[in-house]
Amino acid sequence: MDSLNFSIINVISILALFTSLLFAFQIYFLKKKNSSNAFFAIYLCNIAVIVVFFLVLNLKLVNWAYVILPFLMLSSLSLGPILWGYVSLVTGERINNLKGHFYLPVLYAVVVFILLLFTQSSFDNTIITYIVKGLTIIVLGGLTIIFLAQNILYIAKIYKLYKSHLVSIGNSYSYTERVNLKWFRLLVFGYIGFIIGLVIANLIDDYWSDMMFYIVLLSYVVFAGYNALNQEPVFKIGKVKEPDEKGSPSKLTEFFFDDLEQRLLSVMKEKQLYLDNSLTIFTLAKYLQTNSKYLSKLINQTFDKNFAFFVNEYRVKYAKKMLLDPTNDKLTIEYIGEQSGFKSKSAFNAAFKKITGIPPSIFKMKNQ
Repeated sequence: MDSLNFSIINVISILALFTSLLFAFQIYFLKKKNSSNAFFAIYLCNIAVIVVFFLVLNLKLVNWAYVILPFLMLSSLSLGPILWGYVSLVTGERINNLKGHFYLPVLYAVVVFILLLFTQSSFDNTIITYIVKGLTIIVLGGLTIIFLAQNILYIAKIYKLYKSHLVSIGNSYSYTERVNLKWFRLLVFGYIGFIIGLVIANLIDDYWSDMMFYIVLLSYVVFAGYNALNQEPVFKIGKVKEPDEKGSPSKLTEFFFDDLEQRLLSVMKEKQLYLDNSLTIFTLAKYLQTNSKYLSKLINQTFDKNFAFFVNEYRVKYAKKMLLDPTNDKLTIEYIGEQSGFKSKSAFNAAFKKITGIPPSIFKMKNQ
């Protein structure tokens, strides 16, 4: 029975290893090459190194486990910085002093490597014993206390990026598909589960804890790899013509914003740019020959709305006219939503209910 249990854990760990490497290959080589994809491919490779280490331990290959140990420390302590770097790149944030975030993982790997060399030296057995004890304390401390403290810091940084991104979506995009990073919450929650499992696997030598760890790990790798494979960087800001006025937005004249407001309202009414379901504040700013920051400031302060709500009000108004038109009785709600500038039926329903208080189907029934 023990050998059967052992083999099941083995199979799950091999599946986790194969899946992580497969997704890493696909993300790095088959997707468009950019820094965010490279970061996530490296992230999955680091998970693969951790899986290999525990797989080698399960196979009782102790000598190979010692060889992999420095790489385990490097990979484990690099997970937080790499995941944070990936989220930063996907949301368009700049990463300052990237190398500085990897000093600790490299230092730990080097120290463990040197201590392993000392254990193979011709020192007295007593000294070797102390070196082994020191090595054990450093490894366990690194994979528990240091690992947990480090990841609490980076998870907090990732959460801050995510909250900032949610605000940026509303101020920059008139749609949420492909730019909404809600799956990042599950990515981070899964990562937290992985952290807890890794710590438990180090502290508790138990069959069921190992089984749960590998099941959670396999599920996490599949979920994270699949979503990362379909995720693109969301901020692709093109260059736009700057306004003639010089200086920061706070120094711009009242006339500039009054003029921009009139041009904005005129364009939205006459050109009906809101019918473009891919409209962003960047494309609208380019059309108005201004800067997206100034346009966002105008919409936020003058209309007391974010960009998404501002555009969706026009779309909902257009949709209401279509819904009230008797000649459109045979048209589906989804089709009317698409014609009004929404990318999906769910997005149409959500925006319509948020603005009018009722779903479009109820609005149509009440006004028949």
